[in-house]
Amino acid sequence: MGKKVLIISSSPIKTGNSALLCEEFARGAKEVGCEVELVHLSDYTIHFCTGCEICVQQGHGCVQNDDMKLLIEKMHQADVFVLATPIYFMSVSAQLKVFIDRFIAGEVYMRKHGEGKTAYLITVSASPDVKENHLAANASFRGFLTCLQSVKEGGILNAGGAYAPGSIRDQDWMRQAYEMGKGVNHE
Repeated sequence: MGKKVLIISSSPIKTGNSALLCEEFARGAKEVGCEVELVHLSDYTIHFCTGCEICVQQGHGCVQNDDMKLLIEKMHQADVFVLATPIYFMSVSAQLKVFIDRFIAGEVYMRKHGEGKTAYLITVSASPDVKENHLAANASFRGFLTCLQSVKEGGILNAGGAYAPGSIRDQDWMRQAYEMGKGVNHE
């Protein structure tokens, strides 16, 4: 049986370039027998973290009544998760940053039960200079994984040179996302 894959797209544009790469990753993962769920953060209500730390102190999750509890549960159930973001000002989207910050309510569980889980990052920028323009996003992703402790990094796809929604379709990044998705069952 294939792995359970959760793809979290943080683009506010559901037909945007990072979302299209998510679809290609999903297609590859499905092709090798994985169960795949693609989540668009724009479909969920997630409030900013207030820094109250009640979730850490009491261990009962976040006191805010929004959709983050559901998303944390989806992350806990997944064998593989993918975070995808457009690059704005050389970093992750605000939507993804809020998701990462709010995951503090699920962090303790993931530290204890994250063994065997793998995480991927997909980023897209208008600039063709992927090395320089994606450094902060890659560091944010790796910092997140460091906090989760037991989740291993599966791979990072930094795509560049795609500004207009859909312009990624004619580039090799689509094939790379597809191949990355096909590789999730072989770890």
